[in-house]
Parts: sequence; structure tokens; C-alpha cells
Amino acid sequence: MFTDPKAIEFFTNDMLLVKIDGDVDSLAKKQYKVSGYPTTVLMDRNGDDIDRILGFRPTEEYIQKLVDYSNGIGTLADLLKQAETSEDRELYYEIANKYKYSGGTPEAETWFVRVIEAGDPVDSLSGMSRLGSADMFHRAGDYERSLADFKAMAVDFKGTMFQETADIYTAIVHSRMADTSAAVDAFKMFVEKYPESEDVEYANERIEELLNPPEEAGQS
Repeated sequence: MFTDPKAIEFFTNDMLLVKIDGDVDSLAKKQYKVSGYPTTVLMDRNGDDIDRILGFRPTEEYIQKLVDYSNGIGTLADLLKQAETSEDRELYYEIANKYKYSGGTPEAETWFVRVIEAGDPVDSLSGMSRLGSADMFHRAGDYERSLADFKAMAVDFKGTMFQETADIYTAIVHSRMADTSAAVDAFKMFVEKYPESEDVEYANERIEELLNPPEEAGQS
């Protein structure tokens, strides 16, 4: 819960705050299509979703974003209207992410593709869009699609930071699919390929966990 006096004053006088533990109230989590924490969902008086804020923000920035959204500024509807007369790829990318984190997978994919098609298919914004799309399918549990997308990225963005990210996520998706052998091989390959990466420690920990899983309760 908020401890900053400015946030407390705002939610006392200007906006009603309801806190939900998504791990306990899974129905609410599913209803509002929350895929990560913390997520702030701003709703109107009828309970309809206006927009949402993902992650932590400085208090003043957080409050201003809520005020802007409540006034229709920067919402998905606002950005879609702007896109009618704009060819701004960053605007397309922002729209894609809004759909992604509100459960609109088909719409998000469409806008990620627009980002790529409107520019260089291997520049940084296209790389971010490819990663965003692959991560979206990963979060949705479509591991086959996610795995294929990450592997394709590793080829198309060879020698860039996007290849490194795609390689570590390839290993992660294999582990999500309970393909221990493939996951271990992928994590080992990552460690050998990127010995200076900040993710090496994580990769080694995952290798150890996969090779030596904790014993289930009741086993000797």
C-alpha cells in the first residue's frame, strides 16, 4: 500500500483505490487480464477499463499519469486516434504494448507488425517489437509460438543485444515447456556464448535447479 503522503492524499480526496491480491483473487486477475505486478487498472464509474499503469513509478509521475488517463490523455483510445493520421513507429509500438498488457493479443500482434513493416526490419525498434511479441506469446502460454519467434530473432539479429536476449529466453521457454534436456543445453550454450553477460549467474542457477530438482515432500 502507498506510504507517500502525496499518494495517500490523492487516493483519499481525488480517486478511489481498491487493492486486490491477484494471487488470491484469481478471478479478478483473469477478469482484468493482469499478467504482471504491480498493475494499476483505471476504471470509470461503470467499471469499464480506461487504461492501466504497469510497474512502479515515482509518485508525482504516477499521479499525473492517472490524472491524464482520467482526462482521456495518453489512453489507448487517444493513441489510436493519433495513429489515424500518423506514421510514427514509436506511437505504433506504444499502442502494441497497451494491447499486449490488456489481453489484446491479436491486436497487439497487428501493431507490432506495423512497427516492423514501417521501418528497417532489423533496427532497434523492430527488435523491441519482435521481443515484445515473442514475450506476449510466452506470457499467454503459447510456448511453441514463443519459442519459434525467439529462435528466429536469434538468427535475424545475430551479433546484437537482441540475439543475446532471444537466446536466454529460448532456454527459459524450454524450461517452461518442461523440456529439461533442451533447457539445460540452451542455458549451457548461453553461458558459453556470453560469458560476460549479467544473465550468466541466472543461467547457471537454472542449470543446477534443472539437473538437481528439489525432492518432493514425502520422499526420502
